Amino acid sequence: MSWQAYVDDHLMCEIEGQRLTAAAIIGLDGSIWAQSEGTFPQFKPEEIAAIMKDFEEPGTLAPTGLFLGGTKYMVIQGEHGVVIRGKKGTGGITIKKTGMSLIIGIYDEPMTPGQCNMVVERLGDYLVEQGF
Repeated sequence: MSWQAYVDDHLMCEIEGQRLTAAAIIGLDGSIWAQSEGTFPQFKPEEIAAIMKDFEEPGTLAPTGLFLGGTKYMVIQGEHGVVIRGKKGTGGITIKKTGMSLIIGIYDEPMTPGQCNMVVERLGDYLVEQGF
């Protein structure tokens, strides 16, 4: 299966009538493996570097917020070194780190944070099991 198919079929899928606003699979070096068509924000390398630093040293993003594509998210509870979650208004972001990539899902209402977490983390857990 191609990386694009993982984004299209597993991240941008419908769950309880809702779907993510945008999603991507990005290599740990910041390279884009696949992303949702036309909806994933153009991000800066330093934004990915800051996210990677928070996975290595949990809590580094909390004081300043998580930025992706210039959008600032307030960092909320996640799993240290595994999942970072952020909130902005009626939406938010979930980032799951695997051995080789970051799985990123961005949502807005009416999708709930729990639905976004489930979609992103389920694919992330699967890829971890497959050695990715």
